[in-house]
Amino acid sequence: CRLRPFSCELGLLSRPDGSATFLQGDTSVLAGLYGPAEARISKELPDRAALEVLLRPKVGLPGVLERSREQLLRQTCEAVVLGVLHPRTAISLVLQVLSDAGSV
Repeated sequence: CRLRPFSCELGLLSRPDGSATFLQGDTSVLAGLYGPAEARISKELPDRAALEVLLRPKVGLPGVLERSREQLLRQTCEAVVLGVLHPRTAISLVLQVLSDAGSV
């Protein structure tokens, strides 16, 4: 059993505040990070930044699997993002699956 080779490139997109592409074997995911920015009143948190994670499949609309993965990714990222430095703001992480060969 061997792990598939992993690589990452930073800063591929110009519009997000940060971006990266992650490749493992023939699987690739493009990530764009936006924020901190002004949060909508309905999503604003008084003590920290609100983190939103959106996972877009290669084709079609997001389903139950993507929503479950979004929740897991949001919980994981909330543990490492210093949201208390930017209360009442929003941070959005958008992930686009470019190809999936079993490593998503």
